[in-house]
Amino acid sequence: MIEWLVRGLARTKWLVLIAWVAITAVSFLGLPDLQSIVRETEQKFVPSDSESVVAKEIMERIDPEQTTRSNAIIVFSREKGITSEDQQWLKNKADELKSLKDNDGIKSVQSAYEMPEMAAKFRSADGTTELIIVGFQRAENDAATQEAVESLGESLGGAPEGSSVALTGSAPISKDFQKSSEEGLKKTELLTVGLVLVILFIVFRSPVAPFIPLLTIGLSLIITRGLVALATEYGMPVSSFTESFLIAILFGAGTDYCILLIQRYREELSVDNNPVEALVRTMRTVGKTVIFSASTVFVAFFLIGFAQFGLYQSAVGVSIGVVVTLIAGLTLTPALLLILGRATFWPSKINSGGGHGESKLWSAMASLASRRPVAVLLVTVILLAPLTLLFEGKRSFDDIAEIDPGLGSVQGFRQVEQSFGSGEVFPVSIALTSSESMRSPEALAALEFASASVARLDGVKEVRSAVRPLGEQLNELTVQDQLSKTSAAIEEMKSGVDKVADGLTTASSEIAAGQGDIDKLTGGLQVMSDKTKEAKNGLHKIHGGLVSAAKGTDQIAGGLSQSADVAASMAADLQGLLQAHPELMQDKNVQMLLGKQQGLTEGLSQLKKGTAGVQSGFKQLNPSIAKVADGLGQLADGQSQAAAGAEELKGGLNELTGGLKDGAKGLTDISSGLGQVNDAQKSIADKGGSQIPGWYMPEEALSRPEFQQALAFYMSEDGLTTRLEIVLDVNPYSGDALLIVDKIRDTMRQSLANTAIVDPQVSLSGTSAQIHELKDISRNDFTRTGTFVLVGIFIVLMLLLRSVLAPIYVLLSLGFNYLVTMGIVEFIFVDLLGEPGLSWSASFFVFLIIVALGVDYSIFLMARFKEEYRPGGITYAMSRAMTTTGGVIISAAVIMGGTFAALMMSGVNTLLQIGAGIVIGLILYSTVFMGLVVPALANLVGEANWWPYRKQKAAAGQESQAKGADPVLGG
Repeated sequence: MIEWLVRGLARTKWLVLIAWVAITAVSFLGLPDLQSIVRETEQKFVPSDSESVVAKEIMERIDPEQTTRSNAIIVFSREKGITSEDQQWLKNKADELKSLKDNDGIKSVQSAYEMPEMAAKFRSADGTTELIIVGFQRAENDAATQEAVESLGESLGGAPEGSSVALTGSAPISKDFQKSSEEGLKKTELLTVGLVLVILFIVFRSPVAPFIPLLTIGLSLIITRGLVALATEYGMPVSSFTESFLIAILFGAGTDYCILLIQRYREELSVDNNPVEALVRTMRTVGKTVIFSASTVFVAFFLIGFAQFGLYQSAVGVSIGVVVTLIAGLTLTPALLLILGRATFWPSKINSGGGHGESKLWSAMASLASRRPVAVLLVTVILLAPLTLLFEGKRSFDDIAEIDPGLGSVQGFRQVEQSFGSGEVFPVSIALTSSESMRSPEALAALEFASASVARLDGVKEVRSAVRPLGEQLNELTVQDQLSKTSAAIEEMKSGVDKVADGLTTASSEIAAGQGDIDKLTGGLQVMSDKTKEAKNGLHKIHGGLVSAAKGTDQIAGGLSQSADVAASMAADLQGLLQAHPELMQDKNVQMLLGKQQGLTEGLSQLKKGTAGVQSGFKQLNPSIAKVADGLGQLADGQSQAAAGAEELKGGLNELTGGLKDGAKGLTDISSGLGQVNDAQKSIADKGGSQIPGWYMPEEALSRPEFQQALAFYMSEDGLTTRLEIVLDVNPYSGDALLIVDKIRDTMRQSLANTAIVDPQVSLSGTSAQIHELKDISRNDFTRTGTFVLVGIFIVLMLLLRSVLAPIYVLLSLGFNYLVTMGIVEFIFVDLLGEPGLSWSASFFVFLIIVALGVDYSIFLMARFKEEYRPGGITYAMSRAMTTTGGVIISAAVIMGGTFAALMMSGVNTLLQIGAGIVIGLILYSTVFMGLVVPALANLVGEANWWPYRKQKAAAGQESQAKGADPVLGG
């Protein structure tokens, strides 16, 4: 079959070349551009049912007309403070952008000039920085948004001299990230081609041979790009990593396959100098190895498609590239070899075979691994195992670190971070829903309580919501402010009570002083007897009014009013008595009594006025009021006794005096109680509003224009949805921010439980919330997808080697190599270079590529090991396999390492770490593990290497030997 295909290829070699060129041209001209698709593809890859995505959709209900999907932040700063000229420029810029609303993708413009009552949100406290926030209709990766960002950046020229203007926000950061990725990709392409070309020149020592792999892989890459771009129309995800991995893996693995073919062809060509026959033998021996090697890479990247996480899935495009490269390697490369013939290796002469020969170094390692397999394994484990402990899984989710710090979006972000705080650009957003409207005083009070609870969390700078639009409590609605106002009212009330008490005390003293001349009034008091009874009834009413003061101060006021009327009536009666007996007017005692009566009337009048200020406090002061009622009751009794007879008037006045004293004492107690209440309120107020859970929203406050504007901004019209913005005082990408996310969610749910907000549902969104989800999603998917990859590779190895045990220890060696590699990489980047952690996706892609490509070297070795095996000849077979394939493995590792080393020059931090990890991993695996560990394991396992297919393997080996096949790899 192989011979028939090769001979057919020999007849159509030019047609094959033309066909590949034509297919490449059609792909380049007719298929979509992958780079453009990547540029417009959103890179978040968070599942559509995740909390952050759901929260974002919920918040769009608040004001669908103003909802934005991305933003740009104009950051204007002046080191010594913004001037009036700067503010005028900013106002003009805001007006200019507002006029463009609904054009150029702009949907909203927010600034201190559009929202003066929220100016603190846009101006830094130190006065050096001011922001204008521009919202866009579409996502940050959309072409229209990117064009709008470009236009916006160009419009920022002409700023006042000495100022600095930068553009940051989700859209500019995304644009700069894409720009960095594209520039890094160009560097990677050039470096990859250059490195591969140099390595191939060294390997082949010919200026012609290297261009065969380059042409094969170059055409494959162009076709693959078109096919992957086309596949995106059917749901295949892509990312900025897709093209980078395509370049690295196709050039790395593809070059390895081409080297195997070309080197074997060179060796076979030296046998009979017949290009066709040499190619037949080459494809018969090496072709199988190339197919199985490509199969492991294909399986690994194909199974990535079953990942749930979009960024991981975006590597599935590599599987398409592997298939295209494999087909090209088995058709185009042989066609080029047939076209060029011996000229492939010019100026070298093909005389006595080429091959790789036998490596003395690998021969020595084979001898050591066969003689001391246990010692080799123990020493290797003892030396390398501690390196695995360096891998603690520290991960960084900082997208800003991926971008060149000299770019405008990063500089703008750092300026906002410096002037406003780390969390200002990317706050945590909370979507809160209720089954009933939250536009009520009770629900808003519950919302304030939740806002205050979150604001007290460590790591939270401020909370912005419908009840605190500027991130602070509305003072006039806090208990603290209301206590201050109540305190002033109590002070006034206390002053009135003190005046009444002083009046009663004065009246009591004056009446007592005039009791010596009371006998002269006997006749007059007889006339007053009837009126005194009325006074008694009035005083009883006063007493009843005072006793019921706890139920309503209006009754107290009524009782005092009646007392005042009675006192006035008594004064009138006394005046009538004096008119009837004018001679009494000449009596000093009568004049004194008349003055005392007027003093009493005035005192009662003052009591009436003072009582109006005491109304709100009387409920708490019933004991003191009761004392006043008792004293006034005694006064009524005294008047009744005076009315019963002039002889008892003196005693009645004595009781009246006592009653007045008791009344004065009662009012003094009232004053003291009010003073204690006031002191307690002042003490509470001094402790601050955060100590007071109460919060009151009067109905009239809801209709105020400024509060309506805050409600419109943060709450839907039906009141069923509202949002809160949590500004952190830590970097939103940091590990601390991720810990705060859980605390915010728990605090919100706890504080809203059993409140006026009915059936509250809390969902978090924003950069920190999304990163928190990515952390769990990526880790779980790593475990799940990594298992798929290992199982898939195990099946391929089992089919190739016809063994169960050999694939197991090969995969174990790959896993151990991965842990050692990641320990070294984390030590370099985290411990030595001081980064907070490795890029969150680096560990996954290093694992995938090390396993998928590292297993190729195992296939090279184990396929030859299987071919050389004879029953009882494990040591010889492994030694033979190592000495003949060691050079192939090293060459392949150098090529692969070189292509991934090019990623380290891309300028993208994640690719730098991935490139470093793969280079380190490939070096370790191609030397230590392929040279010592795997051979030692093979020698230890012995004849069980082929379990349960030992008889079949022996027969296959004998048959191969009988036919005289001597493949470099495979059989």
